[in-house]
Amino acid sequence: MAKQMEGDNRKRRALAKAASKKGHRAGEAGVSLGSSKQRHHAEHAERKDQDGPPPEGAKKPGPRAPRPQEPPEPEPNWPRRPPPTGDTSPDTGALRLRYRELVTAAAEQVRVDFDTAREAGQATVSVLARLLDDEDRRRLLDVVPAQLTDGQDVSTPLPGRNAISFVEEVSGLLGCPPEQSRMRVQAVLGAITAQDRDVLGSLHLPDELAELARPPQPGGGLVGPDGHTAALDEEEVQAALRRLPDWTGDSRALTRTLVLPPDQLERVLLRLDRLKQELGRGPRISRPDESTAQLVVRTSNAGAVTALDVDLAVRVDETIAEGDAGLA
Repeated sequence: MAKQMEGDNRKRRALAKAASKKGHRAGEAGVSLGSSKQRHHAEHAERKDQDGPPPEGAKKPGPRAPRPQEPPEPEPNWPRRPPPTGDTSPDTGALRLRYRELVTAAAEQVRVDFDTAREAGQATVSVLARLLDDEDRRRLLDVVPAQLTDGQDVSTPLPGRNAISFVEEVSGLLGCPPEQSRMRVQAVLGAITAQDRDVLGSLHLPDELAELARPPQPGGGLVGPDGHTAALDEEEVQAALRRLPDWTGDSRALTRTLVLPPDQLERVLLRLDRLKQELGRGPRISRPDESTAQLVVRTSNAGAVTALDVDLAVRVDETIAEGDAGLA
């Protein structure tokens, strides 16, 4: 067996030598020891050379080909970049009022919680916006906090443009008596004015609405020391009486006397009763005789005449005039 292997080896060596002379490797000629393995190795090496990266072509750009542009980095949420300069965007020229500070100030003024003051702010801004023309409405909505306008009707026009109608609309939205509504309206408007006096000053408000927006004067404030509606002082009462020629009184109460035929008087009193149901408050009425009625307005919890009583007296006059009743 050993002699056979030795003979085979000699034969292979001779064949390998002959292949070498012809310029071939022994492995390629299949005559070396382990030639089958060497042949497999050679084929594998040849395939490896062929498996390299594909040549440059349509699907493989060369080194000088333009590189694809990388997407820009996303803009961070904070800090915000300043707006572009120039006329690329509209400039309202106003900064929004501070929501939490505004509502807190109104809440402290009328001594209610934050949520109640927020609802008063929403109702007040909604009604005010609906009383304004388009230009003034846009000016208002540009500066009031969005939290006071979200989900609110700020575009349906309202017919009345006076303090009584304003307070009644707010009262209906809040579901509270006009006396409370007026206090809350003034608190909200006062808080707006405290932050920026020009916000309401730039609007074309009727005189009565502008009066609601002005800061309360001494003696005629929103609330007194006990938390109730503050009383008007004597000077303020006399100024109100000059606008109410059919009324008399002082800082304790305002009085108006009606002397009419019994049937006409009954008709007027029925109208005043409907007014009381509508407003949630009305004048106290006494009947000295069948042809006479005495009307008294005052705020009981203040024990005096307040701005709310003056508003009520104005509304009583309007109701009587609508009934075409004569006065004594």
